[in-house]
Amino acid sequence: MKTKLFTLFVLLLLCTYPQLIFAQNAEEEAIKKVLLAETQTYFKAQAEAWQALWTHDATTNRAGAGNGGVGSVMGWENFGPQTASWLKDSAKPVNLDIKNDGYVIKTNGNLAWVEYNQQITGTSAADSSYNGSSREYRLLVKDNNEWKINSLITHQENSSSPQAIENTLNTTGYNLLASKKVDDAIDVFLLNVKLFPNSWNTYDSLGEAYAAAGNKELAIKNYERSIEMNPQNDNGKKMLEKLKQ
Repeated sequence: MKTKLFTLFVLLLLCTYPQLIFAQNAEEEAIKKVLLAETQTYFKAQAEAWQALWTHDATTNRAGAGNGGVGSVMGWENFGPQTASWLKDSAKPVNLDIKNDGYVIKTNGNLAWVEYNQQITGTSAADSSYNGSSREYRLLVKDNNEWKINSLITHQENSSSPQAIENTLNTTGYNLLASKKVDDAIDVFLLNVKLFPNSWNTYDSLGEAYAAAGNKELAIKNYERSIEMNPQNDNGKKMLEKLKQ
């Protein structure tokens, strides 16, 4: 009897408010599309597409927590232009499999709060297996009928595997580069080279940081070491050619 009453209630709701229900579903799908696109464009180094998915004001913020660390930046001008510049000029495009699920979506007018799980797998820029899990949180604002990200929080699952440590240090170094903290980025990349001397990508990243600091000699030295370890490092070859001009 209860099942029949529930079915009758659902049918009555669909008949009475079909436009409201379908509109809500359409909004949720639009929000999911923006969230997936933000991650995809970031890893594919598509700077213009990535920054078009964000609001650009003093309330825009980005934060992350995981592997024993927490970091946050408030204000689009304090991370957006730097990140877009890095994606355009230095980032290496990576094609990874991104799966989002477990959504909790709450909308109120032009605001939306979303929580969801994110699983990223595939081959990283370091040519090694990548497997990352996180719980994601987003605040979105509707601007000119388009949903844009205003706040991003990533909570990564803690991992102490060598791969996770190398990836975390590499990401930290590039975040510092994007924030124009070049000397700090060099320190982080130097630590990564010390911990993982058999990874060609650690030398490639360190070479990039030295190039950003204007130290051509050390940039060339590290790029050459990276290419020696991985002759397929085409990006390193291009950078090395520019440095030797």
